[in-house]
Amino acid sequence: TSRLQVAQRSNRQPYRHLKNRTENAPHRTRTTPAAAYATRERRGKDTGKIHPMKTYILDAQFSQLFTAFDIDPGEVLRKAGLAEDLFSRSTPALSGSGYLALMEAVGQLAPSEDFAIRLATSDGVERFSPPIFAAYCAQNGQRCIERLAQHKPLIGPIRYRLETLGQESTLYIEADEPGIQIPTFLAEGELAFILHIIRSATKEQIQPLRAESVYPVSSSLEKLLGVPVEVTGVNAITFKLSDLQIPFISHNESMWSYFEPELSRRLSQLDVEDSPSARVRAALVELLPAGENTIGDVARKLVTSARTLQRQLSEEGTTFRKQLNHVRLLLAKQYLSTTDMSMDSIAFMLGYLEANSFVRAF
Repeated sequence: TSRLQVAQRSNRQPYRHLKNRTENAPHRTRTTPAAAYATRERRGKDTGKIHPMKTYILDAQFSQLFTAFDIDPGEVLRKAGLAEDLFSRSTPALSGSGYLALMEAVGQLAPSEDFAIRLATSDGVERFSPPIFAAYCAQNGQRCIERLAQHKPLIGPIRYRLETLGQESTLYIEADEPGIQIPTFLAEGELAFILHIIRSATKEQIQPLRAESVYPVSSSLEKLLGVPVEVTGVNAITFKLSDLQIPFISHNESMWSYFEPELSRRLSQLDVEDSPSARVRAALVELLPAGENTIGDVARKLVTSARTLQRQLSEEGTTFRKQLNHVRLLLAKQYLSTTDMSMDSIAFMLGYLEANSFVRAF
């Protein structure tokens, strides 16, 4: 039997009480969150215009962060309809729709209503990724938000827009793709995150003047913010301008000088993704010991079709058979050098019907 049996889905969905428009929409064809977001992502709001999709590089610590909070990364990927090998890639990357689907899946698997708050305000969150740490090293809250706005594409498909009017500054948190709404879970996390960063860096219990959200939020967020969150058409938080100009204790210009060139380089590499052949090989390493060795097996794991996978490999100048043989050879050498398994057992593990076939191949 396969060791890759589908894990039992969790019924914990503490965010379902929030009125998300996607839940209230008329039911049509059953689809994955990623596919649903992708459909909306490709079309401009109310125009039907097709827009090119961007790619966002995931921080390598996402998988570890989920695990630390007792969320199974594999279950999140399955629930979001994303490729199961995502976190094992050398450069994990997602479209905007895939990222939003990932965050929505985390929200649906959240063990408690305040999970987004706990995640966004956890110890050391300011060191989670270089863009966040660089912002944490800014002179004050205003410069911190400006740096986050500049490098937000390195974190996810979210746009920060800061508007100052008189003695007030409002941060608008928006999706970086036209016609797409940020999931409630992610919106709550972003509002909590920005306040936490500013409080942590100033060591002051700064309180916003106002907060707004597209959908109703949890009582936990309102408790953290210290103000009621008004349901409007935007996700936003308003501060006194003077509060955003309080010096950061964490200010370190030398650290910014160190980070800035690398962040600029990473901004220019947002379309980087592992090659199809590399993804196929990584999938086969997991599938072969489970007795799954066909292109259909790999395509299902990577959430694509066998025909598409064949075409991608052909464009790369290789074939599925070549990749399969390559992985079989690597695994055979590994088993022979590190285990006491018999030839028959190794042949069976690698998908050969008999040991003679294995011996002829190697």
